[in-house]
Amino acid sequence: MRIETLSLVLFLIIFLALGTYYALGNPLFCKPDEAYHYAYALHLKSGYGLPYIDTARIGLGSHTPVEMEGHQPPLYYGLVAALGFIFQMEDKISPSVNPHFLGTQEGNRNPVTPAYTDFSSAPLFFTGRFLSLLYGSLLIISAYALARLFVPWPVALLTVLFVGLNPQFVFISSSFSNDMAGAALVHLGLWQLGRAMREGITLPRGAQIGLTIALATLGKLTGLGLLIPLGILALWQSWRTLNIRPLLWAGVAGLILLVVDGWWFWRNWNLYGDPFATNLLPVLLGPRTTPFTWEDIRFLMSFLWKACWLDFSPGGILFAEPPVYTALGFLCLVGSIGLILALVRQKDLRPFFFLLWGWFLIVLVGLMHLTSQTAIFMGGGRLLFPAAITIGASLATGLTEIFRRPIVPGILAALLGIYAAIAPAHYLHPTYPRPTLTKHIKTPPMYELGAYFGDRQFELVGYDLEQTGLPERIALSITFYWHTLKETDRNFSVFIHLETQEKGHPAILTQLDTYPGYGVYPTSVWRAGWIFVDRLSLLLPPPGQPFSGDVLAGLYFLPNMERLPAYDRTGWRFPADAVPLARIWADESGVLYVVPAYPEQR
Repeated sequence: MRIETLSLVLFLIIFLALGTYYALGNPLFCKPDEAYHYAYALHLKSGYGLPYIDTARIGLGSHTPVEMEGHQPPLYYGLVAALGFIFQMEDKISPSVNPHFLGTQEGNRNPVTPAYTDFSSAPLFFTGRFLSLLYGSLLIISAYALARLFVPWPVALLTVLFVGLNPQFVFISSSFSNDMAGAALVHLGLWQLGRAMREGITLPRGAQIGLTIALATLGKLTGLGLLIPLGILALWQSWRTLNIRPLLWAGVAGLILLVVDGWWFWRNWNLYGDPFATNLLPVLLGPRTTPFTWEDIRFLMSFLWKACWLDFSPGGILFAEPPVYTALGFLCLVGSIGLILALVRQKDLRPFFFLLWGWFLIVLVGLMHLTSQTAIFMGGGRLLFPAAITIGASLATGLTEIFRRPIVPGILAALLGIYAAIAPAHYLHPTYPRPTLTKHIKTPPMYELGAYFGDRQFELVGYDLEQTGLPERIALSITFYWHTLKETDRNFSVFIHLETQEKGHPAILTQLDTYPGYGVYPTSVWRAGWIFVDRLSLLLPPPGQPFSGDVLAGLYFLPNMERLPAYDRTGWRFPADAVPLARIWADESGVLYVVPAYPEQR
């Protein structure tokens, strides 16, 4: 017992440490719908009450951030808002849409900006992430307790290792969303159902299950689905014992659900004509106008499979490499074979996995039904995490059956954990590069400039030039050294143009437009006195196409396309507020020539 307890506690410490790393080190709002969930909690904290969705407006982009998640049950958001109110948390950052999202070859994978800050600047946001992490810990404890009812403790520990060391599980456990709150309370309910399977449904147990289902439903609507296994279990026990009491105690659970959640169902019915508010999904995401085909199902299953293990993005932007999924697929195949063998040889395991896989099918079918009604597919693998124990227990049991001892499965789980630990550095940080900030430039720019923008708000101290390559294209890499002289609440975009002359008129051959840092570090969060080193890459014309032109750069305000005035050190204003950086040309042989506009400094 002592080794069992210590092992579980040690794993919880490892999980919390890994989750803290994900919570603090991952970019802000890079996880699924974080900006919308954050807006909901902020709405409650500001005293505006529960959000209302305007059903007169249909489709994605037609609603405010608060409305986009306003159909969700309020438990998680209310807890975040309450903590923010009690401890007087005020975030200094204000998330805004990145208008250049996916608009460049590199970067701009974050739909919302800024992408990085610290706890002191966004205490409410990070509190939401850490609350999710606590719910993730509750899920692990509940999953362990459920598995322990049916399997030895090493297999139960392996179960939660395969759950908690999944990179995507850690990613979602450290996100600002209600996903983990709903999933954790569901697993608490599954544990109580497991006890009822072994010991019978009694009045106290029915009341406990009813309260848990009520809280799980207030966390996320998936919790309501627990009524199905509860009803099946009550019918089975009543039929087997020829006693109606299990059905009565299950009815008590349903009554408690209505007492606790009835107000929420009544509100939805009065406002939207649906007690569960699922009819709002086509309103928010747009209704599906074509039949849900087998090809749609195949695509969705493939997407769910990948996103269940690693999808570090708002939806399919940042998957792992194909060999990773191949290895995981092989692991699951071996585990499935072992699980079948275990179920053949050990009849006492069958009720356990009947509960787990029955619940998994309920979650999957519910997801398929809802997403078949919307114009875009909803969510990803995270929506299967209310049944996370199903995969974890299947792998743990199957692999232990194949290898006869838990040592090899334990090593495989440890490898999964190592992968989870290095995944942010491998996937997230290169995709969302952290801003390089300094008070003093240790190595001077290759070309010194000293250009000023606006009312001496920003100084472009200098820049570096380097020929580089993007997939199938040559590019010119430009490193800007921006010095913030005055702070601003506006987000200015950087433009880089390769401009040529056609019949005496300027023409743009290629261009790049982005918020600084490829969207991760907009000018509204620049702080006076700091120098921001920003590396951007301008695509050049295809190889073999001769061209010549000037590389120009500047800043502009996207809403009105007005460029920020640009001056040199003497106060002379650059034509068209575009600062020349280099003259560049290529001949038919593809040889590239770059002549900087300013003397070389190093």
